[in-house]
Amino acid sequence: MIKNNQTCIFKSILIDKIDVDDQLTSFSFDIPVDSLKKSIEELGIIHPVTLTQVDNRFRIICGHKRIQIFSQLKINKIPAIILRPAPSEESMMMLNLSENQFCHYYSDIEKGAILSKLYAVKIPEIRIIEKYMPMLDLEKSKKLLSDYLSANELTTGLKTLLHEMNVPLRVYSIFSNWDVESSDAAEIFFSVLRPGVNKWRDLLEWVHEISIRDGIRPSSIFELPELKSILNQNDLAPNIRYDQIRKIFHSRRYPVLSDLRIRIARSIDALKLDDKTRVLVQDSFESDKIIIEMNFRTKAEFVNQLEKLVRASDSEALEELICIFKDP
Repeated sequence: MIKNNQTCIFKSILIDKIDVDDQLTSFSFDIPVDSLKKSIEELGIIHPVTLTQVDNRFRIICGHKRIQIFSQLKINKIPAIILRPAPSEESMMMLNLSENQFCHYYSDIEKGAILSKLYAVKIPEIRIIEKYMPMLDLEKSKKLLSDYLSANELTTGLKTLLHEMNVPLRVYSIFSNWDVESSDAAEIFFSVLRPGVNKWRDLLEWVHEISIRDGIRPSSIFELPELKSILNQNDLAPNIRYDQIRKIFHSRRYPVLSDLRIRIARSIDALKLDDKTRVLVQDSFESDKIIIEMNFRTKAEFVNQLEKLVRASDSEALEELICIFKDP
C-alpha cells in the first residue's frame, strides 16, 4: 500500500544494480514457470517490478521471479516502479502480500516463511496475528503462529519437499519435536516414497509413536535395513513399495496384533482346504466368529470341499485358529 508521501517513478533499471540476494519479500518456494519465461521472451514485461532505492542499490519489493528470468535471459535492464522515499521493511512486505493476495496460493511452508520474516523484522506479535494471518487465510491464533514459526526452523531441503508435495502444517508439525538427524532421515525417506498427504500423516504418526514407546530416535526407524532394502528397489511400483513399507511400520507399531494375524494366516493355510473354500474372520478381533464360505457349481465340487472340511475339523490347525479368537 503506497502512502501519500511516497512518489512512484517509472524507470528502466540495470539488473546488476538490483540486490537479488535481498530475499526479504521473496515468499515463493517455486522456481519461475516456463510460461512466464516464454511470455517475457515474446512480449517483455507487461507488469513492471517494484523496487526501492537504498544508497546506490535497489531492493526488490515485488518481482523476484521476473528479475530472475531477466537475469537468465541476460537482459541488462528491466522496467520498474521506484518507490521514494524507501518504505519500511514491514511496508515492503505488506505491498508484496497485497499484490499477490488474490493471485497466488501459498503453501503452509511458504506461510511459515512469511510469518517468520514478519517476526524477524520485529513486527509485534499481536499485529501479525490480527493483520497478517487473515491475509494468509489463517485463523487468528497465537498457538498457530507459534507452530508456524517452529516449523520454519526445519532444514531447507525438508521444507522444499513439504512445499512440493503440499503437505499441511497439521501433518508436518510433528517434525518440531524431532532432532535434526531424524528430520534428515525423514527427508530422504519421503523424497523416495513420495506418498499422498494422508499416507504422510499415517507414516509419521506411526514412526513418532514407535519412537516414543521404544525410547529411540525416529532416525533409527527410518534406517531399518528392511526399509532401506525396499526403498532401493527402483523397479517397484509406487503402490507396491508403499504397501510393503506400510506392513513393516504396522508390524512395528502393533507387534502383538501383527503376530496374531500371522498366526491366523498360518492356521488357515494349515487347514489345507479347497481353493474354493474361504475362511472369513475379523482380524481386528472385534468378533470371535469364524465363517466358512463354500463356492461350488457341481455336486463333485461340493463333496470335495466337504471332505476337506471334515478332515480339517480334527486338525491341530483348527484348534489353534479357534484358540486365537477365544483367547488372543
